Amino acid sequence: MEQSREELWPYFTDPDVLAECAPGCKEMVLESPHEITAVLAVGVGSVKPEFNVDAIVTELEYPEKLVLKAEGNAPRNEFEMTATMEMIEQEDGGTTVAWEAKADVSGTIVSLGGRALKSVTNRLVKKYFADMQAAVEAGEGAESKLEAAPPEALEDFDIDLEEEAA
Repeated sequence: MEQSREELWPYFTDPDVLAECAPGCKEMVLESPHEITAVLAVGVGSVKPEFNVDAIVTELEYPEKLVLKAEGNAPRNEFEMTATMEMIEQEDGGTTVAWEAKADVSGTIVSLGGRALKSVTNRLVKKYFADMQAAVEAGEGAESKLEAAPPEALEDFDIDLEEEAA
């Protein structure tokens, strides 16, 4: 993206902008500066679960890094995810936004196979970043509203995907 990290940061940390850009987002509520609840409808083939999602910001380093852990539940489907976003400053003053997610998905959505799930995930991620780029270019107002959770808030939100994957 052509903008600086400082210019982009508010867009990626404003739940209102995130809700507009996230494919399938029906609702997103900032419960506290570090906790978000959302309703996401994700369709993979004939399976279209609607997930109730709880997310918490576990790490935030302005304007470089944001780590979010989330768990979502839908009838006969669930997931746990850790997502990391890093904003890397480029020599020309622009920014590369690097995004990575590790997820543990279970339920009927998995029965469609890894290839279908990966294809849909890639399409949704591309759409999200395209919509975010459009919001930034349109100059829509954005306000950074997220901060890292205090340690005591993380105790109730225990997702450690790296250990599970080992």
